[in-house]
Order: sequence, then structure tokens, then C-alpha cells
Amino acid sequence: MKNQIHIDKDFGWFIGGFDNNEKHRHYALQLSIPLEGQITIITSKNTIKTDKPIIIKSNVVHQISSDNQHFLLLINPASTIGHYWNQLSNSEIREISNEPTTKLRDMITGHDKNKSLISDLNSIITEYDCFCSSAIHKGDERMNIALEFLTANSEQIVPVEDVANHCNLSSSRFLHLFKEQTGITYRRAQLWNKLMKGITQFGKVSLTEIAHCNGFSDSAHFSRTFKENFGFSPRDFLKISQFVQV
Repeated sequence: MKNQIHIDKDFGWFIGGFDNNEKHRHYALQLSIPLEGQITIITSKNTIKTDKPIIIKSNVVHQISSDNQHFLLLINPASTIGHYWNQLSNSEIREISNEPTTKLRDMITGHDKNKSLISDLNSIITEYDCFCSSAIHKGDERMNIALEFLTANSEQIVPVEDVANHCNLSSSRFLHLFKEQTGITYRRAQLWNKLMKGITQFGKVSLTEIAHCNGFSDSAHFSRTFKENFGFSPRDFLKISQFVQV
């Protein structure tokens, strides 16, 4: 199978050989699914070797090593999709086998070459969120309202006062609940939206222009924020994109 990469509004994924030799952390939730053999995950606390899917929570230091192909999914914790995955475990890192991970692995390993893998995988990913029929919980109703409101207004930066008022909460109470439910701050969630807009401009204009167009002070600020969110730099992403089928 050829390497593939795809970036969407609330998630991005990569299929292929992946060997990250540096420990790092990022704000995105991570799901790693081994496709052939085992992967090794090294954290500050232990080392895990497994052939099972792994969830890694936001901002957890880790290093992944694999000589074989695996599926890497990065999810916005402040999305309805992220909320679903975030509530599956209270642990920072955990092996998991459930319906969506089985569907994703089966889709990749047994995919019909005459069909679009990107479309089929995205359909599975978006099928599971906090409001789907198989959701394991409904969470705090006020945060459900907030996440739906932010999803509906994802094309703009929403002031905290606006979303707090929409949920009938004070700004301070909203900020506390948001961090508690999603694992990231509201400011970080808004930065995610800015980065997503910037990604659509990759390859069209310079990083400096992308930074200025999306509210970052310069390309260094954009690149630093990008790496904090996803664990790799824009230049790393562009290098990967040049050598994979998209």
C-alpha cells in the first residue's frame, strides 16, 4: 500500500511507515493503529509494544517507533469527534479496541482499489462523535451546546463571551468547563481553527504570508504553534506530502 496523507477540518491522518525518533507532545488527540506487526510507544513513564490500537491524550510526551505501516489519526480535542474519543479513556495512554478502530483497520487493510480510501476513511471517522447513535455518553449538556455552536461557526474566531452567553454561562465558568471536558484551553481550540485555514494555503503562498493572513505574528510563530498542535512542523508536513499519494 502506498503512503497516504489527508487533512480535514477537525482531524488529519497518515498511513505508512513512520519512525519518529524524538520524544514530543502535541495538543491533538492521537489514535495509532498498527497495520502490520507491532508499534512501540515510549512515554516518560513506560514503554509499550503492541499490535492493538492506542489512544494518546492531548499534551502527553511520547515517541512512536515502527518498522511497519500504521495508521496515525490526529483529532481536534475541541470537536464533537474529539469529545467522543477523549471520553473513551481516563488514562493518558491506553490500548483500545472498539467498533470504529476495527472498522478503520479493516477498511485500510481490505480496501477496494477501485474506491476512494480517503472518502471511505473520512466517512468512518466522522460517523463517531458525541451525537452519534453509538456514542457512549452525552457529556455536560452545556459543553455539547458549546461544541455544536463552535462547529457551526468554525469558519470564524468566536469570542469567548459569545459562546459562553450561548451556553448561559459566565465566561470564567465556561473556560473552566471547556478545559475540563476537552483537555485543552479555549484559546488553543481557536488556534486550531486558524491553523486549519493556514493549511489550505500550503503550496500556494509562503509561510510568512500564511502566518500574516491567519493572525500570527510571523512564520516562526505559525510554525511553532503548528508543531505544538500536531507534533511536527509545517516544513515536515510539506516534505511528507511530497512523497505520499493524496
